[in-house]
Amino acid sequence: MMKKSFVLLLALCLCLASACGAGRELPSVSEPMETEPPAETAQAPAEEGAGTDAAAPEDGQTEWQPDADWTALTAEQCVEDAWPEPGVVPRITLDCPGADEINAQLEDFERVADDPMCEQLYYTCAKGAQGRVLSIMMEEHGPNDTVIYTPFSLDVVTGQALSGAELLSLLGVDQTELANLEQAVMGKEFVHQFGTAEQQEDPAFYERQYALTTAPENADTDRVWLAGDGQLDFIGRIYPLAGAEYYEYVLGSTLYFG
Repeated sequence: MMKKSFVLLLALCLCLASACGAGRELPSVSEPMETEPPAETAQAPAEEGAGTDAAAPEDGQTEWQPDADWTALTAEQCVEDAWPEPGVVPRITLDCPGADEINAQLEDFERVADDPMCEQLYYTCAKGAQGRVLSIMMEEHGPNDTVIYTPFSLDVVTGQALSGAELLSLLGVDQTELANLEQAVMGKEFVHQFGTAEQQEDPAFYERQYALTTAPENADTDRVWLAGDGQLDFIGRIYPLAGAEYYEYVLGSTLYFG
């Protein structure tokens, strides 16, 4: 009887031990998964926002615009005498990047005015293309009838200084067509000054100088500007029958942009 009781007691202990061991495994199986994101993942939205701010346009990058309609102004309202006396060196009074650029170059003529080799220095100014283009022509006269012409042009709508090519593009003028016009105009100017070959003692030399004057490479489509009558003017290089190798003149292209 005692032996049977002992066996029953041993079996009961083994069952309790087994039940306790199974109970220790439950928490690891039924424990819920971590739901909070890692620290670096939680910060991702803030970093994304910072990147958007960095890509925003910086101050001062907006397109320049004039305070008023400068096309309605006359050339005299856009230009004033700067130094040293009226009519010598001009200054553009408009507040725009192109005016600043041109004014910086015009200041160089103050030193030219003081140069003993400069016999005369003056400027002319005009508006054209429905008031959109302001042009200034500097004329520097030196010894032996030499003249140096330096034109400047400003687009008062965009506020930008214009090169010769940019001015032609704005006016819709093809450079090749302009060069052909210039050759014809310079040929007429040559005949106007020196007559015809039949009137010359040396017809061969006359024809040579005429050919140099009207050569395609002699056309200058860079030094162009709008004159007071709205005509597109250019610098014509004429090869004479005597004197210097060539002389430069202001000539009209016969194209008008009033």
